Amino acid sequence: MEEKEEREENKVIKINDHKKQKIIPHISVKKFLLGIGILLICSIMIIWATCTTKTIKISGNSHYTDKEVEQAVKKNGYIDNSVAYLIKSRIFQPKLLPFIESFQVELEKPDIIRIHVKERKRAGCLAYNGKYVYFDKNGYALESYEKKYGDVPLVTGLQFKKLVMQEKIPVKKQEIFTYILELTMSIDKYNLPVQEIYIKDDGNALLMSGNLTIDLYDKENIDIKIPELSGILKKLKGKSGTINMRYFDEYQKITIFKPKKVEKNK
Repeated sequence: MEEKEEREENKVIKINDHKKQKIIPHISVKKFLLGIGILLICSIMIIWATCTTKTIKISGNSHYTDKEVEQAVKKNGYIDNSVAYLIKSRIFQPKLLPFIESFQVELEKPDIIRIHVKERKRAGCLAYNGKYVYFDKNGYALESYEKKYGDVPLVTGLQFKKLVMQEKIPVKKQEIFTYILELTMSIDKYNLPVQEIYIKDDGNALLMSGNLTIDLYDKENIDIKIPELSGILKKLKGKSGTINMRYFDEYQKITIFKPKKVEKNK
């Protein structure tokens, strides 16, 4: 008798439990996805309506002007919406200018973006057809300007018949460009007043600083020769002649200065 009553009691659904089952909402996957989709569309519409870019600020550039960078931005997949362009730049970065290695977009205000660019070093420049042709460490001629950048040495002495933009400068020993970049970076690092790098037939370099010629003799010990030149050039400021570094190494820092002979009027 007791067992029968227990079985019947188990079949009874308590009123409170039944109420709890009723108040649990059931949302289908389709409705959930539809809600997310509507929310996303509304967000995009609000962003598109309120984040139109009115001002582009440029920073980090040393050779390119703000105007040159801004024009390059607008010609390469630009979106006139600050948030949209920020997202796009994080996913895909177009190539802006030959010597811009990368750039980063920052949102200052809904209608203002800042583009911080990182320029890569120009190895040097050549005087060609009345203009200055700038090349990279791999020897590619990438830019041609009438203006000469003060911190990029003029490279002379290279032998080639024809120069084509966006192609390698056709010299016999292509590794010479890595050497030129090393010199350029060292000259820039120690702020040396070197205006010209002359490459001799044997591939070694002469540096021209005003009326002084520095003969590095070979490619060895560049990392200690260039820093030493800073003090030497200050001592010889205003003089003319040749500084010979043939016997200069880490053990004996010997430089020989040979003044230029002044011709007497007969």
